[in-house]
Amino acid sequence: MKLMGRDITGDALLDELRSRLSARSLDAPTGGPIRFDGLEPRVDPVAFNVEALTEHADPTRPLPLETHRAGLGRAVLLAKRLFRAGGQIFINEALGRQKRFNGHVRDSYAQLAAEVKTLRDRLEVLERPKAPPSKRKAK
Repeated sequence: MKLMGRDITGDALLDELRSRLSARSLDAPTGGPIRFDGLEPRVDPVAFNVEALTEHADPTRPLPLETHRAGLGRAVLLAKRLFRAGGQIFINEALGRQKRFNGHVRDSYAQLAAEVKTLRDRLEVLERPKAPPSKRKAK
């Protein structure tokens, strides 16, 4: 199959993508804990999002310093470190409220996600087809 030209149609491409996703079990609805029974582990979106919110909740925590300059790179990194060290007090003061807000957002997200999971489990139980009552023969 060529990727350029008229040899491939949109429908054929979508069919190929669907078959590849199906082969990796990525087309099935996600749910439950992380599983390791396929080619790639299934990621729980709630756990991933809570971890990401936890990782990036503190805006006062500096990102790693880097530079794209080859020759003057060390001098630029030194200047960045000195500037950051001098301004960190002001950064902490300015972003303290944002740090608390981010923590509340993370905790609220985790609480709401747990509530949604509980409600989905209850809904699944309620939507299960009920077995017809068994008829007992009287003797």
